Amino acid sequence: MYTSTLAFAFAFAPNSLQNNHRTLATTLIFATGGIVGWPFALALALPFVFEELFIYVADLVAPEAKISWMVRRWTRLFMAGLAALLTFVSL
Repeated sequence: MYTSTLAFAFAFAPNSLQNNHRTLATTLIFATGGIVGWPFALALALPFVFEELFIYVADLVAPEAKISWMVRRWTRLFMAGLAALLTFVSL
């Protein structure tokens, strides 16, 4: 419960390509809650993942740059997930 609350506190920050700390911290905290605490806490991360991948929020994206924007966002979320995985595998 505490990790989900903390992760949502990070997830409420505006989403943009310049805010890498938000993605990494939210992913690590959701992973901690799901692995250490309650596995269904990972289901609470689905709205965050949807927003991270598909919603512009603070980014101003030209129509011709939409594909590169999406690739960068998907790569950033994948790298944050990989960091969370490697953190818990190494323990």
